[in-house]
Amino acid sequence: MVSTDTRRTSTAAHLASAVRSRERSAEAIEPKLVRSTRVLNQAYGFMYAFTHTLNPYMGCAFGENGCGVYCYVAELPIGLYAGKRWGTWVKAKVNAAESLRRNLSAIGKPSSVRVFMSSATDPYQPAEARLRITRSVLEVFAECPVDLLVVQTRSPLVEHDFDILERLPFAWLSMTLETDDDSVRRTLTPTCPSVERRLETMRRARESGIKVQATVSPMLPANVDRFAALLGENADRVVVDTFFGDGINGGRTGRRPLPGVFRASGFGDWRDISSARSLHEILQARLGPERVGWSREGFNAVAVAASKIPARS
Repeated sequence: MVSTDTRRTSTAAHLASAVRSRERSAEAIEPKLVRSTRVLNQAYGFMYAFTHTLNPYMGCAFGENGCGVYCYVAELPIGLYAGKRWGTWVKAKVNAAESLRRNLSAIGKPSSVRVFMSSATDPYQPAEARLRITRSVLEVFAECPVDLLVVQTRSPLVEHDFDILERLPFAWLSMTLETDDDSVRRTLTPTCPSVERRLETMRRARESGIKVQATVSPMLPANVDRFAALLGENADRVVVDTFFGDGINGGRTGRRPLPGVFRASGFGDWRDISSARSLHEILQARLGPERVGWSREGFNAVAVAASKIPARS
């Protein structure tokens, strides 16, 4: 009979080997180059206070072996009917800047536009280091200012564009950071950048005069007090979310590999939001309620402030 300790050792070794393999996979995906007639799309639903979303890429190299373990986009039509597993393909909109310039010119008042980039991928895919499509989009925004631009990413590649972002007073860098524990990151999202590397990017952004929002979305296992201190030191505002912020109250997450991986990793019940609530409360006490948001309302808060439209309950 195989002992419990032997099984645990075997499982840990298997997980470690899988993590090393998965960490190499994101950079290996070669994007398919495509053209798009429209990159500005009307925002709705979860992003109600924004007027538009913008996705310079389709698909996600971080997906299959990274945040794809829980990513809600994999359960949307773009993920379900692409003909390939989510996280194994990327399409790059090579004419995104040209399309954006055309889309903005068709809007009577671009200064009223509030853009969330990106809603269904990360605008800083590994291939962005070479293709610079997102950079070309930012250059258009520098020429044609809008009311608000939120750049949502988990990648330190955004640092390459600080020279543009620091010239956009209407822009926020919104950095996804789900935990303070890099062992959790390596277990659940190994193709994603390390915790410390993302914190370093946030620090550098603030030093460059760029407004920084941290999105704990979704919150993964963490040391709540330590995490709150790190976020408070490195972000101008924070949004805390859970797996229930996937658009259908956890329904999409429940169909992902996440529940089984959570159990196998000894992280408990993925539906337990008590730590996220505690983090939210500690941060509100530390930073003030105006700088700390929860789930949908937290994501929309900067757009609500820019537009003066009422927040939704």
